Amino acid sequence: MASSESVLKDLIHPSYNEHLKSHNAVTFKLVKTVSDFTQQLGQMYEQHAEELQMLVSNFRKKNNELRKERPPCPSSLFHTWEALLQEVEIDSQALGEIASILGRQVSRPMLERSFYRKIQTRKVFAHRESYDSIIAKTEEKLAKTRQEYKNVYLSYLANPTTENLSAYFNAHNTYIQQLHATNGMMEECGNVTIPSLLQELEEIYSDLSCTVTDAIIQSAEIVSSRAAEQTKRYENLANQCRSVSPSTDLSHLARSFPTPQGRGLIVKRIFVPPQRPPSPEATDGDVANGHLNNENIPPPLKDELVIDQLSAVQIKPSHDALSKESDDLRVQIRQIQDALDTLVRIQQRSVDASLYNKANELQEDISMKRFDLRVAQIHLSAINSQKELFSNKLEGDTVTGRERKMSASSTASMKNKWLKAFKSLKTPPPEEARKNGAAATKELLKGDPDAHNFQEYTYKKITPCDICSQILRGHTRQGLRCRICKMNVHHDCQKEAQKCQTKAKLLRRQKSTSEIETRIPDINAEEESLADGSMPTINRRISVKPIDSNRLYPSNETVPLEIRKMAQEIVRLVNHCV
Repeated sequence: MASSESVLKDLIHPSYNEHLKSHNAVTFKLVKTVSDFTQQLGQMYEQHAEELQMLVSNFRKKNNELRKERPPCPSSLFHTWEALLQEVEIDSQALGEIASILGRQVSRPMLERSFYRKIQTRKVFAHRESYDSIIAKTEEKLAKTRQEYKNVYLSYLANPTTENLSAYFNAHNTYIQQLHATNGMMEECGNVTIPSLLQELEEIYSDLSCTVTDAIIQSAEIVSSRAAEQTKRYENLANQCRSVSPSTDLSHLARSFPTPQGRGLIVKRIFVPPQRPPSPEATDGDVANGHLNNENIPPPLKDELVIDQLSAVQIKPSHDALSKESDDLRVQIRQIQDALDTLVRIQQRSVDASLYNKANELQEDISMKRFDLRVAQIHLSAINSQKELFSNKLEGDTVTGRERKMSASSTASMKNKWLKAFKSLKTPPPEEARKNGAAATKELLKGDPDAHNFQEYTYKKITPCDICSQILRGHTRQGLRCRICKMNVHHDCQKEAQKCQTKAKLLRRQKSTSEIETRIPDINAEEESLADGSMPTINRRISVKPIDSNRLYPSNETVPLEIRKMAQEIVRLVNHCV
């Protein structure tokens, strides 16, 4: 069996195909040669040593021919075969009684065991040519759609009408779909199909290698059982056969190949929009007719579908049709894979039971099932590539609709927002009820020292939440601020706040007596000054024209200083919005 890591998986370039075919032919020639050799070896054991020596000489000539035909790289399999020739030459006077054993147990079973592999090899190379033909036809179709795309583009340049623009969009969509289908097929063929063929060739070579080495081992063991001197030599030959590594041979073979020239198999086709053809110097008549006007040039398009009223492509129906076709192909692939596994198991049981004729018959069906499976996988890759185009468009439409909904919900009436802002204004308590920050903090700390004391706060600058790190948004009720540790949180985030930690006190500048002595008028006077009709005037003027600050404040002496500053800021913002 082949190793888990394929050695030939990277030899997907078309130039390697002939080298692999030649190597495979030489390998089968080697199997036939070894089989013929063992058969004639049994006959030569009955004759004189001179005849046996002549036989070895003849096969050395054939080995020289094989050496000329095979690639110039080390091969443990060929080296083992040459060691066998050397041992037979040394032991030319073998016993004739082993001749019949060599003919019955070595020569004939070797050919019968390797015959179905020969059929498999022919099918593998035939399928490789079929895959190349499929890719070539796909590329021809891509070139045809590309030419049609270009012709429609030139037609629109010559006659910029709506019909030509619609034809241009349809040709673009056809070209894009064919482009992605071609890329999907080439990617599937280069990444999966061709490597699987190479894996199959590796399995064939491994099986042939095991067949040849088993035959040589069996021959060596028969001869070594007849004489002690022969035993030592042929045991060494058997050990050498056991050390044959098909993966190592194929690694040397891959490194001996020349560097391929030209384009490889896997080439991802890029989107190539049609370009404006170079035209001779335009005349005044052409410019007047508008043939060279930039307005006649269609909009630039990208490597994506064009969804427009002029385009015949519909996203949802096309996506559903591709999904259905993709599901059908997956079911078909699963059925073919199950049938293929069943045939392989039957063939393996036939080989184990030495029913080589049945294994040869099954090889035709197995090769055809593998071909159908890989063709279906190639088409599935093409459909998935086209389906991805429509999936991206569906996701884009969903995101656009969600953003449009959020934008519509966020554009509330400015008038209602400012009305709520004015209504939320409250008259500060009289000076007797106020306390400075230090005294309030001391009273708060008398209770639970780890509990926060949050209160609603309106921020003048952009401030993030200390819990979720998101910006505190809104015109009012932006968030909460702890009066003790100054933590800023959302209303929803205050439950996740950690223990309150009082910040270290900072040295502050002592206020003067004039700054401390700020008289606050009577509460009733404030309510009368705010209730004298200024608020309705403001509410009416929000949606009509900027607000006059004189209408808002009847008298600077009757309104507290903090209310005046806040009202002036609101008036400035309202005037700016209006």
